[in-house]
Amino acid sequence: MKNQKICTYCKEEKKFTKEHLWPNSLHKRLYAANEQNENYFWLSRLQRTIPNEPTIKDVCAHCNNITLSILDSYICNLFDRDFINIIKFNEKISFEYDYHLLKRWLLKMSYNSARIHSAHDEKALEEMLPYILGKNDKLGRSVQLFALLTYPEEVKKKEIDKTVTSDETIILEPTIHRVGHIFFRVPNLGQKILRIVHLRSFSFLLAFWPPAGGKAEQNDFESIITSKMNGLKLLRANEKIITLECVGMGAYRSLKDSRSQFEITPQG
Repeated sequence: MKNQKICTYCKEEKKFTKEHLWPNSLHKRLYAANEQNENYFWLSRLQRTIPNEPTIKDVCAHCNNITLSILDSYICNLFDRDFINIIKFNEKISFEYDYHLLKRWLLKMSYNSARIHSAHDEKALEEMLPYILGKNDKLGRSVQLFALLTYPEEVKKKEIDKTVTSDETIILEPTIHRVGHIFFRVPNLGQKILRIVHLRSFSFLLAFWPPAGGKAEQNDFESIITSKMNGLKLLRANEKIITLECVGMGAYRSLKDSRSQFEITPQG
């Protein structure tokens, strides 16, 4: 039938709609919180800021406006309650969450980003579609979900604006949203690539494992990465609330690393 193609989510032949990388309802909240009047988006494959948000045009109306919209509505509610706040250094907070709604949305964002950038992990994310669509919670066990808080950081103005020559400093707050990758390197063990989604002070990391694999490797990885990254906590499906301490990473370091090929290389 004319104008009908295969939807990238449900894999059915349907008429396409246009989906934004970031939900428009979430963007409006972010702009209002930042008192921001101008749109800008960092596109890593071009290594520059662009004025218009990238869009995806291979999603059917049902997936876009119903199934995925439920996830967008949930994350907007979290923004209104939690993500709107800038967390201070050493501050402790209680974060209440619906594990599957949160992780499905984060995977959806990662999948959209991977398709826009033709990323190496696009296939791995595509394999998570039954989970993203809420059809197979068991499949979600192959992805670990971690949370980390980013704090306001003092930085010299000349680090941000090359026209400044003085040593005057400002406080840079984590006020933007980003999605990308990190390399996590472990001496003598190698490296693992993770997905990361930044929502102002909150950063969520996704670690992928073979669906048929056991829990031992995941448990070992949790032990290593949480010992190397201050404040990083594993979120669990059988829990609804977790205490997070804002000692993870300064806003400037996080933003600076995101402008390179890979966002973060944990130290220590």
